[in-house]
Amino acid sequence: MTATRGWPSMPTPDAPRRRRKGWVIVGGLLVVLVGASIGWWQLRDTPADKDARGTMAAVTDSSARAPLDTRVRVRVLNASGTRGYARRATLELRDRGFDVVDYDTEQGTGREKTVILSHTGHADWAVRLQRALGTGTIEERADSLRYMDLTVFVGRDWKPATKTLRP
Repeated sequence: MTATRGWPSMPTPDAPRRRRKGWVIVGGLLVVLVGASIGWWQLRDTPADKDARGTMAAVTDSSARAPLDTRVRVRVLNASGTRGYARRATLELRDRGFDVVDYDTEQGTGREKTVILSHTGHADWAVRLQRALGTGTIEERADSLRYMDLTVFVGRDWKPATKTLRP
């Protein structure tokens, strides 16, 4: 006898096996979805400073920021010999409230250590900048132009925070 159109055909003997296989696939997808959701939930509130690997001060550390309502003019010079350090240090210092008015590359051989020059006698500003960078030694050196408050020579000891690329 042949099946007529519109009537269901008789179930085959392997139909329960196919149904079971479908439920196994659905269950596996459900486990993956739940696992991904739990992973996202745990990582969604990760502080931004955990990516820095200890080289930068915590974002919430108020002593690693420029003083409120004060313009601290900073010049950043890449003295490390590694390309792009002045620009990356500029971005990170601006995020912490410092007014980076100039950045460039120092000519000559690379420095091992970061040096912060305080030109205007504000040692507390230099200490704040040192905490923001996570490294550096502070020196007092007068500037006859009085245009910059601080100058930073970024050395090889400074490591930029590993964050996502900026557009």
